[in-house]
Amino acid sequence: MKDNKDLHPFANKKLASVDIVLENCEVYNIPADGIYKLSLGNIKYSFDIHVNGLSKYTTPGEMWTHAYTDFVWLALNKKGMNIDSGWADMFDEEETHPFYERVNANDITHLDFIFDDGSNLYIGVPWEDGNTEFDNKLQKNDIRDDILFIQIAEKQEISDDELEEINDGQEDMYHWDTDEDDKILDISVGSINTQGVSTRWTSIPNYVQAAFTKIDEQLSRVMWNTTQEEYESPFSNTGNKFKNDFFEVEAYSWDDEYNQEYNFKWNDYKVRWYKHCLRDPEANREMSPDECAKMLDECLESIYKMDIDEDNLFDELCDSYDCHFCCQCGKEADKQLQNGKYACENCLHNLGKEQQELKEEIENSLFDFGFDNYEDVTNCIDVFIDFIKYAKVWSTIENLDHLAKALEAININIKLENGLLDAETKEKIEEFAKNW
Repeated sequence: MKDNKDLHPFANKKLASVDIVLENCEVYNIPADGIYKLSLGNIKYSFDIHVNGLSKYTTPGEMWTHAYTDFVWLALNKKGMNIDSGWADMFDEEETHPFYERVNANDITHLDFIFDDGSNLYIGVPWEDGNTEFDNKLQKNDIRDDILFIQIAEKQEISDDELEEINDGQEDMYHWDTDEDDKILDISVGSINTQGVSTRWTSIPNYVQAAFTKIDEQLSRVMWNTTQEEYESPFSNTGNKFKNDFFEVEAYSWDDEYNQEYNFKWNDYKVRWYKHCLRDPEANREMSPDECAKMLDECLESIYKMDIDEDNLFDELCDSYDCHFCCQCGKEADKQLQNGKYACENCLHNLGKEQQELKEEIENSLFDFGFDNYEDVTNCIDVFIDFIKYAKVWSTIENLDHLAKALEAININIKLENGLLDAETKEKIEEFAKNW
């Protein structure tokens, strides 16, 4: 009788580690001895063959293969669940988090099985958008007796309560030494225990997310009017916080020692999120559309009160003396802008000069690159504007320096994937990846 192991091309190999790939490209490398149990469903393959060569980067007959499964059951022990991603090595300002914390974003996209002979099997997992396109509603997590369970399945035939009940039975299988110093978060699916009080967290609807966007917009506007400086919104990944008599908001904290119960609070309604308010937000209770409208009105009114009195007094003084002041430098001005504010002639001149210099730099760069007409130039600028708007809404990029770093990293990655890097740079990257 033939050994069943011979039926699968990877069954006779020895697993060295598994790379868990997340939606924003973070990777956690889990060694084989960090895995408690692993089961996969049906593994299917798709093939793409370029017959005619679709671009200069492909050749006729070139083939790509993709593997994906319909079911994942993964259990990690203490070693596996405490692995760091090494994300901080890429950007100095980032901090790493152990996998048991990061997994709560529910955004695993692929598993890369790495074998001891250097070969690998890269598998896509089942995915269905949850509250946003960045989280997977098919992924369920649970921690029991220092074991992290993850289930990702196309057919959700198991409820959260059933998952907890099944994993309770796993506690008798193995007990880890209690003298280890590793930190383990005491959580279960959809809930978190803080000082013995259990809170059931639930996904928030789109209208609450829209309310956050409006509150964020008006808070940033009023704070800029107050300080005349760009405001680091606590609704984003800035580390900032804000509180008044009606609501409070605090940016996502990367401090492992800080017990952050929530990021937003209005009355008894609390919301927590990952990185920014539109990413994986969860609330401690349900909120109806009518209550959401009330929350929005109260929060906005409290923000407007910070702005209206001062602005009205300032406008009245300006009107009574028939004078206005430049919104840029504060000197007396007589040029009214379309937004109703005033600017002095010197600031307008400097602004026009800056825009002209930037315009010439863009034109020269694009024409040097190979553009031969202004229609292509304007189309390129339109695309870049759309990209910046996308980055502003859906990423944690906060300034031009961060944007430049992100574009540099993306550019290097594209060149590496398509064989466009010079040999010296490619060798440095491969050496860094080998040591990492």
